[in-house]
Amino acid sequence: MVYHHDTIASLATPAKESALGLIRVSGQSCLLLCNKIFGIPSPTPRKSNLGNYVSTNNEHIDQVIFVYYPDGKSFTGEEMIEITFHGNVIIANKILDDLIRRNCRLAEPGEYTKRAFLNGKIDLTQAESIAEIITAKSDAQLKVANKKLSGSLGKVLEKIQDNTLEIQSQLEASIDFPEDDISEPDYSELINKLTDLIQRLDDLIRNHSLENKISNAIKVTLIGPPNAGKSSLFNKLLSEDRSIVSDLPGTTRDYVSKEILLNGYLVELIDTAGIRESSDKIEMLGIENTRRNINDSDITFMVIDVSAPYPVDFINQIMNEYPRNNFILVKNKTDLNSSTKISDPIFEGTTINTSIYSDAGTEEIKEEVNKFIKENIEDDLSDQIVVNKRQFQFLNECKIHFSEALQTMTAGKNEEIILLELKLGLEFLNLIVGTKTNEDMLDKLFNSFCIGK
Repeated sequence: MVYHHDTIASLATPAKESALGLIRVSGQSCLLLCNKIFGIPSPTPRKSNLGNYVSTNNEHIDQVIFVYYPDGKSFTGEEMIEITFHGNVIIANKILDDLIRRNCRLAEPGEYTKRAFLNGKIDLTQAESIAEIITAKSDAQLKVANKKLSGSLGKVLEKIQDNTLEIQSQLEASIDFPEDDISEPDYSELINKLTDLIQRLDDLIRNHSLENKISNAIKVTLIGPPNAGKSSLFNKLLSEDRSIVSDLPGTTRDYVSKEILLNGYLVELIDTAGIRESSDKIEMLGIENTRRNINDSDITFMVIDVSAPYPVDFINQIMNEYPRNNFILVKNKTDLNSSTKISDPIFEGTTINTSIYSDAGTEEIKEEVNKFIKENIEDDLSDQIVVNKRQFQFLNECKIHFSEALQTMTAGKNEEIILLELKLGLEFLNLIVGTKTNEDMLDKLFNSFCIGK
């Protein structure tokens, strides 16, 4: 059944000067508005129509392109008009003011998507994915959100729901018709089916950890003794002068960071204060921050100056303090030392030679980051459905009830308890896809959207 509303309108593009702007109107009076505004009583549905926007006081506001969507054929599931106009804020405000005079009201945040959900055009997982698409900061986040928008999670959950209902129907038949000639349920088969459902829930629950991997930037930290060339290398990798560079040791007193996109993934590159013994309180605080960054880092590039004496003590100290970290040794300033084949008696990991006066080593550093991404994120993301925090919470609750049902089923017959646990588990799945909702939950979700979406 279509969920009918009053007619709403809002700007769907940024409120600033641009080539084009778009206003979206949704509600049951859209066809009537086409006649009153454009003088076209029967516009060709879902096709671009050229028209003059004429206000209630007969002012020609702009020549526009508008598309009319009939009831049930739009994103919201209602009649809808999308009006494309010349991207001037004055024009946008004039059109919106006129629509309000024609008994439209301004849309609330996320109201178009909310109407699409209430009218059955999308489920709640798809509605959430729209917000995730809008806020995506990397190709990886966009890819995950688009997969859920296609309905992938909803389809998996629908299959779990259907299989659960099959188990319920077999158990209910044995309770409702105990004296009829109905064969008793095969409990070994039901146990196998329920075990499989719990495994599928487990797979989705585990995938929640991938959300953190793609939402949080991969932390890449440059560390080393003072004056090893960390800041110069940092600027080289960014292709901009972000860190101050000086020949004086201890120039970098605190860490400097910048987020970049590397092959579609968000990477936070961090330049740190050089590690050394110091009595300077400010420098000591900077060194302490360096140590915290090492702890939090996914990859740590240990930068040394090959034109200076080999820093055996420094490397020993770092390797002993952080034995589990992923370190890569960077031999910097190779332009000052023709012999880069310095023996590494205490470092057996990957080594890269670099010089800020050429591109030597910078691509190798990026390649090491890409290698980390592939091994720790990309391979895990392949063909996986990533669930958000809300979905993760309800999947866990569902698993608890399904596990209780399985435990009862394995221990012996008690169909009433098994059915109750399955029913409670299904309610949490219904909360994920939105077949069961409450107004507070919907308000919290859709109010996080931008106006016009």
